[in-house]
Amino acid sequence: MWWLLIAVSSYIILAVTSLIDKVLLSGKLSDPRLYAFYIGILSAAAFLLLPFGMMTAAAPYLFLLGVAAGMSQIYGSYFYLAALGRFEASRVVPLIGSLVPISGFFLTALVSGGRAVLGAQELAGFILLIAGGWLITANGVRINKKSLGFVFLAAALFSSSVVLAKLVYLQLPFLNGFILMAFGSTAAALTFLFSRQVRRVVFDRHSTDRKNKPNILFFSGQALGGAAFLMQNIAVAMAPQASVPAINAMAGVQYVVLFFFTTLLSLRLPGLVKEKVTPGALIQKIVAIVLIMFGLAIFALA
Repeated sequence: MWWLLIAVSSYIILAVTSLIDKVLLSGKLSDPRLYAFYIGILSAAAFLLLPFGMMTAAAPYLFLLGVAAGMSQIYGSYFYLAALGRFEASRVVPLIGSLVPISGFFLTALVSGGRAVLGAQELAGFILLIAGGWLITANGVRINKKSLGFVFLAAALFSSSVVLAKLVYLQLPFLNGFILMAFGSTAAALTFLFSRQVRRVVFDRHSTDRKNKPNILFFSGQALGGAAFLMQNIAVAMAPQASVPAINAMAGVQYVVLFFFTTLLSLRLPGLVKEKVTPGALIQKIVAIVLIMFGLAIFALA
C-alpha cells in the first residue's frame, strides 16, 4: 500500500511547512491574497516537467477538470489563510480539517455514481482519522457564524481539488494531469493581481511594504510544500478512488508532527513559537494520536 506511505510522508513534510507558515503569518506576508499569489505562481515550476509530460493531448473536459482542480487548490488556500487571519486558529483548523474529508467522501460518491465508497472496515478507519484530526487541534472550539463562510468555502474547494484531480488521474498519465493542475494553480494566482495592493507589493521594488515581501524562509517553506504537494498527488493517483477522501483525513498526522515540533521549539526558542500545553490538553492530544494511529493501521491492514 505505497499510496498510504507516500501520503503519510507528505503530511510529515507539510508539518514543517505549517511551522514556517505559522511564523510568516504572525508578521510576514500577512496578506492572504499575497500568500496565495506566491503559492500559486510558484506552481509554474511544474512546467519544467513539460518535456516529460503532456505527450498526449487531453480531451477538453479533462483539460477543464485539471485546471479546475488546480484553481480550487489555490482559492481554497486563500480562504483558509483568510480565515486564519480573521478568526482564531483553534476554531478554524479543526473545522476545515474535519469538513474536507467529509465533503470529499460525499463528492467522491457523487461523481462515481455511488461506486467508489469505502467498505465498513475502511470507513471505521476514516472516522478514526477525522476524530483524531479534530482532537489534536480542537481547543474549546466554538462555531463562529462569521467564520462559517470562509470555513465552508475552504473545505469545499480543498475537497473538490482532490476529487477532480483523481478523475483526471483515472484517465491521463500522472505528469499530464499534474501539469494541467499546475496550469490551473498559476492561472488562479494571476487573478490576485487584480488587487492593487498585491500589484504594488509584487511589482514595486521600492515598496515600503517590506513585511509582505517573500524571503528565504518563505521560499524554503514553499519548496517543501511543493514536494509534499507532488507526493500527495502521487498518492491520489495511486489510491483507489474510494480511498481518496482518506488522504485528506490523514491531515491529523500533520497536526501530530506539528504539535511535537512546536512543543520542542517553544522550549528551546520561546520567543519564536509559543505552545502552552496543560495536563488536560496533553491527555486530549495523546488520545487523538492513538485514534490517528489506529485509523492508519486499519488502512494499512485493509
